[in-house]
Amino acid sequence: MGLKDLFKSLASSPTVLPYLLHIPNGNTDDPEGLAGEFEPQQHYFTVRVNEMFLSEKRRWMKEIEPMVVCLTSYVYGEQEIDNPFIVGRSLIESKMQNVPDGMVFHDTRVAGIHPFSGGRLIVSIALCQSVTKDYLSDSLEFIEKVSGVFNENITSLIGSYTKIANVVIDGIDKLFDSNAVTPLFGFRKEFDQDANDQFSPGYYVMIDKSDKKWNAANFFVKENRLYYGDNVDSAKEFRHDEYVLFSITRSDERGDTTLLPVYQSYKKILDVLKVNEVSQDTKDKVKDMLRVLNIEMQQSPDLTEPHAKKLIQKYIDDVGKLIEPKFNWGVKSAVKNDFWSDMDAKIMNI
Repeated sequence: MGLKDLFKSLASSPTVLPYLLHIPNGNTDDPEGLAGEFEPQQHYFTVRVNEMFLSEKRRWMKEIEPMVVCLTSYVYGEQEIDNPFIVGRSLIESKMQNVPDGMVFHDTRVAGIHPFSGGRLIVSIALCQSVTKDYLSDSLEFIEKVSGVFNENITSLIGSYTKIANVVIDGIDKLFDSNAVTPLFGFRKEFDQDANDQFSPGYYVMIDKSDKKWNAANFFVKENRLYYGDNVDSAKEFRHDEYVLFSITRSDERGDTTLLPVYQSYKKILDVLKVNEVSQDTKDKVKDMLRVLNIEMQQSPDLTEPHAKKLIQKYIDDVGKLIEPKFNWGVKSAVKNDFWSDMDAKIMNI
């Protein structure tokens, strides 16, 4: 069974269907930040695996190895893409803490940060086990590295994203077909605003099915860690069943703008200003480049509309500060009011 088929069949397969609980926002330490729904082109989203507990009852790392398979599907630009990510042994060991009766994995981003463009966002996560053989470890390490590169550089690789994503997905499919990797439990959660689904930030926990009945109202999240109890003060770290805690978070801005393609266009403007004196011709050239950059940023699939407007204004202000001390006012030519000058007055106040 292929990866996509696996996730689509989870709902009808009780052997791998876990408890999937939404933890009330009031039971977290950021209820205000989780309040409200995502608005298309207004917010960014991020999907993170915050915590994973693996019980020693499965003989993890001794007889079998854990692997978390994540597949996030969403609208990027003018297309819907599949964003695969693998949490394998190398990543788990680097973020693993030993506890008396098992081990805990903490915090990794599996999708985002990306603008929410509307339509569907589908999050699929499965905990798998694999046999501990050298050749399999090598294969998993390769797939894990490729998925990490894809996730971190999706904006620069998007032109060939299908090819790269398929390398990861095909590699996982082959491991499933060989029975070297076995899914233990997992889920597929779809948020579709067009079908009137509520799509808002929140924390979710996927718990291996057992005889115990867990109450979502008794789960708490403190500093991205899972607790269980009658109230937040008396709650203890949850260590009763294997689980994966993940979150979908929302933000108004992203902090990695220097990694985006539009920043390279801005750097070209800065390169033009690397002169001792800025002439009128240079200033006119920079204004033309800012016009183009403004359009490029408004159309960028990596920026929300309000953040793009805020960012271009910052770039304009910064360029203005660089131009002002260097401009040769003695050769400044008169500019009559026309469409371009009016536009400059509105979006380029330099």
